[in-house]
Amino acid sequence: MKMKKRILSMMLVAVMMLALTACGGMTTDDARTYVQSVLDASYKADFSEYTEQTDSTEEEAQQLFDDNLDNIMSMGGFTDAGLSDELSANYRQLFKDMLAQAKYEVGDATEGENDGFVVEVSAEPFTAFDGLQDEVMNAVQAEMANITDISQMPSDEEINEMVFQKMYDILVQRVAEPTYGEAQTVEIHVELNDNVYSINQDDLTTLDGILFPADNL
Repeated sequence: MKMKKRILSMMLVAVMMLALTACGGMTTDDARTYVQSVLDASYKADFSEYTEQTDSTEEEAQQLFDDNLDNIMSMGGFTDAGLSDELSANYRQLFKDMLAQAKYEVGDATEGENDGFVVEVSAEPFTAFDGLQDEVMNAVQAEMANITDISQMPSDEEINEMVFQKMYDILVQRVAEPTYGEAQTVEIHVELNDNVYSINQDDLTTLDGILFPADNL
């Protein structure tokens, strides 16, 4: 079960789809507000400031957020995992709840190169994935150990559903009682190109990897 790569790739797309552009003429305060709005829209589904910053509608922002959840399901391997409709829907809601647990604080903004800005963001790693694979497999093995009649042995499809159900149950509990690692600071560059400001995508990927690390999966 290749959960590590799947979950990591799943979370790396969290902010990328919503990192749209803001019109030119920024100040340091504007840059800070812009970064805050993108993060709040991407993780918290709070579009109030984001729509102002990007001159978009709430419906457009909501559609981007929903599309991103679809991408998370697809890139994470959950769409084609053969799950029941109920469990698939549960996972989609779980990922939405998980994104909302992102713990970050947007700090000061300073002027950068080429009329751009640098905004510091403090990010605390969400530890939901720590030891997840071992805990899931132990739970599945314990369930299988209770089966003594070979005629009652589940099919491959049923075992697959069991594995994903166990992982879902564990993650739901961890999301309900979130714990975090030590805060790290990420520099987010707001760049000016063709009189339009946008956030550096590599910076967002770095931030996302800190907020939702899978190194200890």
